[in-house]
Amino acid sequence: MKLSKLLAASTLALGVASTAHSEVTLYGVVDVGINYQSVKPGDNFSDNSTRSQFGLASGQQNGSRWGIRGVEDLGNGLSANFVYESAVNVVDGTSTGFTRQSTLGLTSDSLGSVDLGRRTTPTTVVFSGVDPFGQSFGTASLDASMGSTFMRLSNMVMYTSPNLSGFTGSVGYSFDAGQDVYGTPEGGEFGTSNKTRAVSAGLRYATGPVVVAGSYDQFMPANVAGKASANVKSWNLGGTYDFKVVKVHAAYGQSIDGLIEGTDVLSNANLSGGDTNTNGGVLFAPGARTNSWMVGLSAPVADRVNAFGSVQQMIPGGEFKTVANTATQTVASVGATYAFSKRTNAYAYYSYMNNAAMLSGAKANTVGVGLRHLF
Repeated sequence: MKLSKLLAASTLALGVASTAHSEVTLYGVVDVGINYQSVKPGDNFSDNSTRSQFGLASGQQNGSRWGIRGVEDLGNGLSANFVYESAVNVVDGTSTGFTRQSTLGLTSDSLGSVDLGRRTTPTTVVFSGVDPFGQSFGTASLDASMGSTFMRLSNMVMYTSPNLSGFTGSVGYSFDAGQDVYGTPEGGEFGTSNKTRAVSAGLRYATGPVVVAGSYDQFMPANVAGKASANVKSWNLGGTYDFKVVKVHAAYGQSIDGLIEGTDVLSNANLSGGDTNTNGGVLFAPGARTNSWMVGLSAPVADRVNAFGSVQQMIPGGEFKTVANTATQTVASVGATYAFSKRTNAYAYYSYMNNAAMLSGAKANTVGVGLRHLF
């Protein structure tokens, strides 16, 4: 009798332990609303007439998605984890497969974590919260002027440190970045040097009301038939300070020998919505450079209401001044959210872009309203 009770108790304990040490979660975001946008191509095009469109848009505040994440406790402060995350277009029901994130990793309480697969970059991680628009809302997003601040890379090994007195750091290397490539052969042949590779590194300090972030990104072009190009480099600094009644946001950065478009906001300025799942692109252009900056504010202005706004510029330099009729890109945007609950909110925003993609005379006006639900 005692033996049978002991076996039953052991079996029950093992079942409870198994449940406690392994967990799988289904989660997601549903975001849909109405979007109006007018676009003028600019002085570099023979047809410079204004075009507009109006309709439903998926993923304006946040890209609509669903995902599965799991974690298993391996003991001694070590755990294994995975994430499969797919973008969803609420307007027509299509999805992308698990292109938002597809990773398997290990996390140590004392040593940090390693992820393998496709996911957001170290720069994206450390810049979280620096943009008052949360790296969303289409052309209002910070990556409209500082493209590397929101990016996904495929074929990446990424390490993230534990929090050390407010400091966290990340570094990642992609063996084949999966970006659209301009200005140099794309490769695709066998051989590591025939792939477009990338490295990304970021450092973040967050304590009390202060957040400071710094990052560096570099893309190495494919070397096809000896036709190599200069690496594209990008560095960024940013931060926030929370005065409680208002939070101040600011960032400054530079790109060298080309341009990184993290989510293709610029080239897709004439598309409704703001889903941040696109691959984006990298322009290899030796001698070309940009200087970019952003200042913004966010604040709780009433019960359940948050308001935010920003102004940002991307200033062409070097070869960017000679290859086309270029001018400083300026983006001014305002937005607000109303929380019905912790999971559901409404939003509205307006964004004006002048000299879009640094092309003289190119303009975009965007107005969007919608509803977002988290599950």
